[in-house]
Amino acid sequence: MEATYDAIQQHGYAGLTIQSIADNFAKSKAVLHYHYDTKEDLLAAFLNHLLFEFRETIQVDKRSSAAQQLLDLVDILLYGPDRTDREEILQMQTALLEIQSQAQHKQLYCDQFTQIHHWLSNLFAEIINSGIEEDEFRDVNPKLTAHHLLLVIVGGLLNIHTTNTRTNPELIREIVTSQFLPYLKK
Repeated sequence: MEATYDAIQQHGYAGLTIQSIADNFAKSKAVLHYHYDTKEDLLAAFLNHLLFEFRETIQVDKRSSAAQQLLDLVDILLYGPDRTDREEILQMQTALLEIQSQAQHKQLYCDQFTQIHHWLSNLFAEIINSGIEEDEFRDVNPKLTAHHLLLVIVGGLLNIHTTNTRTNPELIREIVTSQFLPYLKK
């Protein structure tokens, strides 16, 4: 999976081949073909691996206020789970965006990204619901509000990577803190 990560960062989706992954792998190309029939199968496994790793690395302090938990999760999505080097997180986001752009043609990718979306949306909904129960947030539909927040983040990240606008992670975070949180808070 690390070899796949490295190859995606080096070549992007368009230039990614089993050979380019093998070039970053200590074993032979034949070993990759033994486990994965196609590049798509390998990338689907890679996405599954990323989802597992992402779930394992997300640490939202349940003792914090719901607003802080929500901001912590936003920060993880924007800056990486350990405030990864800015250039590295941008490269990874770009690589994932390139793979995601293929999801309309590759059901395996679509399934993986759908799973990630549902998991994140549910995580946001749990935080929002907790804030409602603790009387920190007003009574909103947690699932719909979580979906809205996730679309703001995903749309912002898409804008960062596909336009020449001045959108950046700080702007997305500012939108969340100045527009979204005031909407939620009582």
